[in-house]
Amino acid sequence: MFARFIVVATLVLAGPALAQTGPQIRPGLWEMTMSGMAHKQTICFTPEMVKDMKSLSQQKTPDSDCKASNESVSGNTRTFNVSCTKPNKYDAKISIAVNGPDNFAMTQNYKVERAGKGQVQTGTMSIAYRRLGECPK
Repeated sequence: MFARFIVVATLVLAGPALAQTGPQIRPGLWEMTMSGMAHKQTICFTPEMVKDMKSLSQQKTPDSDCKASNESVSGNTRTFNVSCTKPNKYDAKISIAVNGPDNFAMTQNYKVERAGKGQVQTGTMSIAYRRLGECPK
């Protein structure tokens, strides 16, 4: 559940950052591999999402209020901060490096306070994305 929250927050906020980072990514089926996790997930980026990656930010869950700030660009890398207060307090510094139209990587240093539990977790997570091909029809 915790890792899913981080992935959702990251995907929601990665869209606008990718849209403004150097090379564009191609539409299609993408595989994401998170550091420290054995399983991989796939996501389909449509031509509309790639054209205007900001559309991903419209896929927020109703109980989330995440916002991005302090964006900066250096070469093919964009960094920004993410803050959420619900469903959990979440703060992260995220770095996205687009390594070509079929490959990008994201690293985040995060701190999460789980709502109502008083638990705080900090760490670093890296997610590698690679294009697999066309999206299934």
